[in-house]
Amino acid sequence: MKKNCLLTMVLLFLLSACGSPKQKSSDAIQPFQFYYRTAQTSFTDETGLIRAEERDLGTKSFTVEDLFTLYFEGPESSDLVSPVPSGTTFQSVERSGSQLTIYLRQKYASQSGIDQSILDACLVKTGLQIDGIRRVRIRVESLGGQSMRDNTFSASDIMLFDNGEAIQQTEILLYYSDANHRCLLTEKRTVPYLEPEKLPDYVVEQLLRGPQTPGMVSALPQGTAKWEVTVDNGICAVDFNEDFYRNRPKDEQAEQLALLSVVNSLCELDGVNQVQFYVEGRKRTIYERLDISSPFSMDTSVVGPVREELNEFEGTICLPGQNDHLLHRLTVRVRTRGNISNETALIQTLFSRPNQNSLRNPMEGMELPNSVTLSGAVCRVDLNKQALESLDEETRTEVFRSIVATLTAQNGIYRVLFTADGESIPDAPNEPEPDWYCSGSD
Repeated sequence: MKKNCLLTMVLLFLLSACGSPKQKSSDAIQPFQFYYRTAQTSFTDETGLIRAEERDLGTKSFTVEDLFTLYFEGPESSDLVSPVPSGTTFQSVERSGSQLTIYLRQKYASQSGIDQSILDACLVKTGLQIDGIRRVRIRVESLGGQSMRDNTFSASDIMLFDNGEAIQQTEILLYYSDANHRCLLTEKRTVPYLEPEKLPDYVVEQLLRGPQTPGMVSALPQGTAKWEVTVDNGICAVDFNEDFYRNRPKDEQAEQLALLSVVNSLCELDGVNQVQFYVEGRKRTIYERLDISSPFSMDTSVVGPVREELNEFEGTICLPGQNDHLLHRLTVRVRTRGNISNETALIQTLFSRPNQNSLRNPMEGMELPNSVTLSGAVCRVDLNKQALESLDEETRTEVFRSIVATLTAQNGIYRVLFTADGESIPDAPNEPEPDWYCSGSD
């Protein structure tokens, strides 16, 4: 789904409505308002984009350094989140007369324009509460000390972000994992308009922040952070930090979901057709089991939930890797049509699977089996003899193994008997062997 919602909204209204301080508690000894980003973004009510969280500082005397050190520890409320993007750290704060200067250091790619505005609004509105402060200066430097941003704001400037111009809204679709890491679920968000070239970076940032919908979790490994996101000729290059690789999932399905969460979310954007992964500027050959040296494309077969009312069920298909002959398991959503059996639908899904995302389909171009029938714990598969004889020995072996592994992954099926136009195939395997499967890295 790729579309923009052309609802017009004034950012001036958003920041003024969401920024109203709460009533100070009557029993607070030293109340202070810390402004954070709302976890649930809304453009139609008073919570808006940012909201104040009141803290009682008690009887302790706080320096400006103490206050902002406490601020950067993040909100206490679960419905608020820090506006500080990953890779940005607080360095220090200085007071000079009526001006406060906040120094930040940024490790990764710059954040989007709206994220930058929200961060500025939160810091400025927090800082202006300090007695005597009339202006807040925000300086952002790179790890090497190069100045990336240096802006000064007064109280009136808070009401003038984007000069009060009307903005559009953009609809994005994000892919997160279900709680059991069995499938991807989608979360639709309507966000302030961003230039198309900034959307890929923004989408990855939102995947790192995590879902807003209960029952969903981030599919990315713990500690993953963004280095850079660029697009060239339809290929989006996503460069993550070392934790993306170091903490990669060991479970095969979770590995698939971690990669496809990023791929599917980005391929929803206009101008993005594939995603190439990098780790701190370098390509990795193998993630855990999957080859990530080549670009990945969108795969919606891993998207759930399974809808039983539409005759869908969860199945596992097994295919060899792009650069090896070992089988990889992929849990997919399968739909039965008409009166065909689950086993037939599963084999049809296996045969129709394209060569993509480091997996090969040795059945590519083959005719579907003449029949797939289940008798107790044995599944009989009758293949087209001419199609089978046209295969070389290596491909023929992979076809047998893929079908056997796929069917025996289903509960209750233990053996597969092959025939070709009704004639038995004596050299065909009947049960899977452990050495058929990719076991992953050590």
